[in-house]
Amino acid sequence: MHANPVPRSGVVAFRPRARLLKLIGSELISDDVLAITELVKNAHDADASTAVVEFRGVSSPDGEIVVRDDGVGMDLDTLLGRWMQPAASSKLHPASRFTPRGRRVLGEKGVGRFAADKLGHRLELISKRERENQEVVATFDWDDFDDDLLLLSEVKSRWGLRPATVLQTRGTVLRISRPRSLWNERMFRRLSTRLSRLRSPFRQFDGFTIRIDSDEFPQYSGELRADFLDRAPYRIDARFDGDRTLDINVNGAKSIKQLSNGISDLRCGPVKMHIFGFDLETDAMARVGPRIDVRAWLREWSGISVYRDGFRVWPYGEPHDDWLRLDQRRVNNPVVRLSNNQIVGFVEISRDGNPELVDQTNREGLIHNGAYEDLRRLLYFVLEILEGDRKRLRHPAARVPTGIVSVAHQEDSVSAALERFAAKVDNRRRSELLRLASRAREASTRHEEMYKRVLDGYLDLAALGQAAIGLSRCVQPHLDRLRTLTATIRRGTAGAGRKDMLTTLDAVEMCTNTIATRVAMVGPTEARINYRRGKLDVEFELRTFRSLAVPALQSEGVEMEIAAPDKDVIRINMRPETFHRLLNILTTNSLQRLRAVRRPRIRISAQRLVEKCEILFSDNGPGIPSAVANCMFEPVFSSKGEGGGLGLTIAHSIVKAHCGEIRALLDGRRRGAHMQIMLPGTRSRATLQSR
Repeated sequence: MHANPVPRSGVVAFRPRARLLKLIGSELISDDVLAITELVKNAHDADASTAVVEFRGVSSPDGEIVVRDDGVGMDLDTLLGRWMQPAASSKLHPASRFTPRGRRVLGEKGVGRFAADKLGHRLELISKRERENQEVVATFDWDDFDDDLLLLSEVKSRWGLRPATVLQTRGTVLRISRPRSLWNERMFRRLSTRLSRLRSPFRQFDGFTIRIDSDEFPQYSGELRADFLDRAPYRIDARFDGDRTLDINVNGAKSIKQLSNGISDLRCGPVKMHIFGFDLETDAMARVGPRIDVRAWLREWSGISVYRDGFRVWPYGEPHDDWLRLDQRRVNNPVVRLSNNQIVGFVEISRDGNPELVDQTNREGLIHNGAYEDLRRLLYFVLEILEGDRKRLRHPAARVPTGIVSVAHQEDSVSAALERFAAKVDNRRRSELLRLASRAREASTRHEEMYKRVLDGYLDLAALGQAAIGLSRCVQPHLDRLRTLTATIRRGTAGAGRKDMLTTLDAVEMCTNTIATRVAMVGPTEARINYRRGKLDVEFELRTFRSLAVPALQSEGVEMEIAAPDKDVIRINMRPETFHRLLNILTTNSLQRLRAVRRPRIRISAQRLVEKCEILFSDNGPGIPSAVANCMFEPVFSSKGEGGGLGLTIAHSIVKAHCGEIRALLDGRRRGAHMQIMLPGTRSRATLQSR
């Protein structure tokens, strides 16, 4: 007689222990404040107009937390069906993404019941539908699930139907008793702030309001709302359409449109941004409101919060959650940048418009994917515009003489004073004073010349550094090509024909010539290294620059046109290599702007205007917004969302050092970006030397 054979295959199902429910809850809900936030979100999804959170004696173990709303409520089928099935997918069904009142559903993982477990040992649920005369009651003792031996299906909770006594109209009441944490003022302050920031202050939510009611901490009772935002000294509102267009409104100025320079192909989708900046100095605080109140408010509200469909994505914008690393960014440039505690910001996205911005499972932030990084880049771009406008308001541009120039001016004033004094004394002393005045004037001239040499040297070094950045990007592909060709020659030396070998060598020579032309744009030729400014033929140097820039232009598919009079020779006092570096900075900026243009084009024109030379550098890109034009020459300002932001500052310094002016033309008649450079012609040489 054979024993029963051991099965070799079959099926098996998971049999979760009851304790699994508590383990999942502890992972999904990190603290009591977040737990209440989730219950308020459930009230929103139930189409409630009001959610009230009541606290009774919660500083002791016998306290009670009650969350009530006037939403649609539940009937018995809903309770026994969907509510008792955690992670049910009804909310994820396309037809269920919106409530009957048109609200976007916030909950999707069924974490509300776990939030009740996080808050207390026992839950009593009471709910009622509209036009029904009975209410559903269910009780849950969460400690029953904390059993290693029982299976989840073996833990039973009681339910029942009874005449409506607690709820006269529709709604739901969650009565949580025996709180797991004893509440204190710090927890109430955190809850008040989080619930205040749960809803975006710039949207209407069908009359949905949130209230706190506490017997022990009445100062936190009442409807929650924001404050002080309308008194912020700096504000920017921006709307990104999800493609390439960004509408910007700075401090109430007229909105402008521009293509997102340097930050194209963003995967984050449409985004609306409202960012407020504050100064922390005592006087600046006093202009906003009572200093103590404003500082306390900023401590709780500072940071940039993210809202999806009008409700906040936690923990962005929480105190000490510097998810954009604004404090680190400010350390690198404390004069211009705003720190995290100087900003109150709101970023609005939607689930449908931003499908790649997805919550982490634990509800603590977004998944760090490409769309998330693109959102950060977009915010940096907008912040730099706000910071530039703030710097313009706080530090208006002023002519501050450098140390060397001031010494020269002091020596000039000393010589003039000596000459005036000499006219009042006898002949013997007069001759001595006049000799001293002459020496002081000679010293002033030497210092002035030394200053010009030092300034020229530093400007050349700065411009050279800017050009070297572009050189490394342009030359690298040709170096890689050279390595490939060299390897081809080594492999094919033995069996290659003469014709093939010559073709490969021609390719090597072409790469070498391209690299040489790019290097020529960066470093000056040895014959031109001197400190004396010579006369420069503008038309000749413009065409020379275009020939040197051909590789960079061709790699970006950009056409460059030079327009200058054939008969009239225009000359300026500037070294050719300095002139080329000035043009190189403007060209690099244009190439950044032109990346999203179908037929990119740069045009450089030159003409004589009386004793001046006008150079107009134009492109057919998205143009320069007026908000950016106000601060584009400021150090470390960049509208590309990345980079050092020093190019135009160096260009401005070069032009100023040669007694010229540079500005952006914003008359509204021209398409694209237009930079006007005015430099003295050679007939202004006497004026140039006297300055």
